[in-house]
Amino acid sequence: MSLKRIYDNWSQVTAATGTPGSARRRAWRAYLATRLAIAYWGDSWFSTPLYRNLYWNSFARVDGLSLRLGGPGLTAARMCTAAACRNTADRLRSREFDLVALSIGGNDCLGPRLAAIFDGAGRLPVDAAYQAVVDDGVFVRLRERYAIVLTALSAVGGDFRVVGHGYAPLQRIGASGATSIKNLGLAAPLIGNVGPWLWPAVRPVLGTHDAARAFARRLLVDGFRDQVLAPSRADFPELFTYADFSRITDAALPDFWYDEIHPTEAAFSVLAAGFNPMLRAALPASKRTAVRS
Repeated sequence: MSLKRIYDNWSQVTAATGTPGSARRRAWRAYLATRLAIAYWGDSWFSTPLYRNLYWNSFARVDGLSLRLGGPGLTAARMCTAAACRNTADRLRSREFDLVALSIGGNDCLGPRLAAIFDGAGRLPVDAAYQAVVDDGVFVRLRERYAIVLTALSAVGGDFRVVGHGYAPLQRIGASGATSIKNLGLAAPLIGNVGPWLWPAVRPVLGTHDAARAFARRLLVDGFRDQVLAPSRADFPELFTYADFSRITDAALPDFWYDEIHPTEAAFSVLAAGFNPMLRAALPASKRTAVRS
């Protein structure tokens, strides 16, 4: 049985690796002697079916194999339960994975969860709207989820590392992404357009796209980085680091974005060029050449 580059679930990994003393497990270990095993765990930036996302563009530059975990629309609250994280950590350790690329948290800040914070609030300036999110505890809850997943993954031990990422400043506030048979297959007529996820929630309190754009910067870029990613790195300095996309200059262009929240395929390639150096830096020196920018 030859090894694949991409595994879609744990059942496939179990079949490929066999039992600890089997020929399949020996072949798995021999393959990983000079190559990487990376689990990409996250929501739609890693798993959108629309086109080649951040996962695809990142892993295309990696010599090794990958496991995809998570799915579009999932929240950190749903993905990162204590039991699920412990189970995942045990499996990653037993199959000698090198690294987890983590993409969680954006969905917890958007859609009906964001709308509920502003229910009945009336018009607010950007600073007050952002403070309402802080006071609601969105970032506190996200940091707790990061603590759950990172605590579990710290048990993998050795040179194992976790790399997350922040978000780029949104531009196309209120934009939905057109779908087609080409990018969604036969499911396209059933799905229609995708998004938006931020504008409907903030329109009643902010009123304009410019105000919503400034709020999105505070929420998804600066706030998420400063109140979730940076403290998580401080809490787990030997395990966790992250890519900061706040200064990606191309993100200021409307054509960088497929819809309100998701970059285009070409834009994800730009982000991967910043993400992969973080993956490479997290690895031991013996395996860094397996990751290209």
